[in-house]
Amino acid sequence: MRRLVTALAAPALLVVTAVHVQAQERGAFVVRLGNDTVAVERFARTDTRLEGDVVSRTPRTTITHYVATLGRDGRITRYEAATYAGAAGLGGQPMRNAVVTVAGDTAVVQLRRQGSDSTMTMKVPVRPGAVPMPPLTFAFYEQMARQARREKRDSMMVDMVFPGSRKATPTTLVMRRDSAVIDLFGLPATARLDNIGRVLNFDGRQTTDKVLVDRLPDVNADSLARVFGAREAAGGALGQLSPRDTVHVMIGNAMVMVDYGRPHQRGRTIFGGIVPYGQVWRTGANAATQFMVDHPITIGGTAVPAGTYTLWTLPTATGAQLIINKQHGQWGTEYDPAQDLVRVPLTRTALAAPVEQFTMTVEPSGASGGTLRLQWEGTEYSIPFTVQ
Repeated sequence: MRRLVTALAAPALLVVTAVHVQAQERGAFVVRLGNDTVAVERFARTDTRLEGDVVSRTPRTTITHYVATLGRDGRITRYEAATYAGAAGLGGQPMRNAVVTVAGDTAVVQLRRQGSDSTMTMKVPVRPGAVPMPPLTFAFYEQMARQARREKRDSMMVDMVFPGSRKATPTTLVMRRDSAVIDLFGLPATARLDNIGRVLNFDGRQTTDKVLVDRLPDVNADSLARVFGAREAAGGALGQLSPRDTVHVMIGNAMVMVDYGRPHQRGRTIFGGIVPYGQVWRTGANAATQFMVDHPITIGGTAVPAGTYTLWTLPTATGAQLIINKQHGQWGTEYDPAQDLVRVPLTRTALAAPVEQFTMTVEPSGASGGTLRLQWEGTEYSIPFTVQ
């Protein structure tokens, strides 16, 4: 198998070399979010090398070719990657390059973007056995599981190195007979494994990624990158999975603002499924939903002073509560109930037509009133408020 790999051989020098791999194992992963395929990956593994291509469709179609060098203990010592625009496949100049060298308690990360004449270099403290983690790439989760099987570990903590981040992200694997539970930012994903640690499928529906991943014998990644790129050029770009949106409304003399992420349904069951009953939901996606009022309001019979807050929702099978929390500016998994200002009941109604993309609106009512509405799938939650 012949692949072009663009490597950062020195901080200011790009070298293109041909790499030939005699593969002992081949595999592929298809990554789905609801009924949309968001990425595909193919890879080959020998005792000394893990090499593959991953096609990502979000926010734009790209194809990344990577090579990871494995030491005698099976751990990654070096990772090299070049990312190309999808329509061009693995040809032309890469959009960006990354190299991660892992030695002892340090990972040295080198990054370079197309058109730049300089390379950014950073040193990231890590535990031995750290694993580089390209986005939407699952051969490296398999690398962790194989590492745990090889070392006969019942559990293992691994530092994930995301190229571009100045800090490693620790994760824990708990190994079972035929699976591994992987802690992803505090939420569990389950990988079903064979006896040597190969990932057969990956269920991330309880995490913020919400993806399902299946193993295939192979995929033509380069061809798919061109197909997805051509579809994108014709107006069929997948875009951001959960784009950010902002609502600004004047209610009387008050400005009311909501800033939130807008996930799509993608054929999934939302309330009671992707958004479980009885669990606090971030009311959107990604960063916590921000709520700002520059005048005091009364909502659900409770006075809310002017200021910036976050909005959370606690749905149940029979209704839901809106939570106004005093903390703001945090990621959507960082909910602190001690910071709650108030919890108020929402009114639930069935929509006449389903809403594919989560939508929040603020509708003025009279001189000093308004209604906050949350709509998704076939459900609307709403609550009125007044400006004091």
